[in-house]
Amino acid sequence: MNIYLVRHGETDWNKTGRMQGGADIPLNARGIALAEETREGMRGIPIEIIYSSPLQRAYKTARIIRGERKIPIVADERLREMGFGRYEGSSIEWARAHEEDPLYDFIRRPERYRARDGEDFEDVIARAGSFLREVLLPAQDRYENVMISSHGAWIRCFLRCIEQRPIAAFWGGIPQKNCAVTLALLKGGRLRIVDEGRLYYEEKKDEEGACLRL
Repeated sequence: MNIYLVRHGETDWNKTGRMQGGADIPLNARGIALAEETREGMRGIPIEIIYSSPLQRAYKTARIIRGERKIPIVADERLREMGFGRYEGSSIEWARAHEEDPLYDFIRRPERYRARDGEDFEDVIARAGSFLREVLLPAQDRYENVMISSHGAWIRCFLRCIEQRPIAAFWGGIPQKNCAVTLALLKGGRLRIVDEGRLYYEEKKDEEGACLRL
């Protein structure tokens, strides 16, 4: 089974650097455009089913990428973004610069982060693990190509289920930008990462000789 993990398109809160979490923020015009370009890039992939976070920025991304194809989209609560409770909407730049901020450790020292409201990393890793065990593993011989439309922190938690990356290195590696696509292969009950953080819209710009850098 090929598992295509897609982060949602851009929102206004992404653009202004606000912590989204469980807040149900819609895609902005650029987010829709990025999803449309990603759809074109993934058009040749014979996806059989899409699983999505129920938050509208992820679900709309899934619908755009599906396009006119007759592919079911199944919303699953376990695919929601990491929750930050009353701190959702706060400034990421402020939190990054002020050690007294409740989200400072989340950004700077994830191994020390303990939620004052919302979820810890372990909560989201548990959700991702549950989805893997209860949905993906039983379906590995039923589907060849599956897409998951979710969120940046959730996708990193899922990847940690594969590689057991330390929490201290949570923000390391290849960025999960808006509409980034990561491919994981599930075979014989084992998962491995094949490609990480692919941006179909950047590839399109490269082909046109004017690469877009975010």
